[in-house]
Amino acid sequence: MRPEPDPGPADPSTEARRPPVPPALLASLSALDLTSADGRAGLQSFLAEIERRAPGALLQQAAEVQLRRLGCGGFVDHRNRG
Repeated sequence: MRPEPDPGPADPSTEARRPPVPPALLASLSALDLTSADGRAGLQSFLAEIERRAPGALLQQAAEVQLRRLGCGGFVDHRNRG
């Protein structure tokens, strides 16, 4: 399997709307050992909690990354249209 290409810099307009990631959360995630079963289970629990609190957020982020890889500009937020 080939490594994924670097998606490049994020769209500044969407980055500005995202809340900052708390340092404690980054420290917890960086401590996960994805080569161990416990580390993979921890990551699975973390992702399940994100999905529980914000349904669809992970799929939305994955779609945004794919669009950037395809060179299709930034993410358009349709939720706040008037």
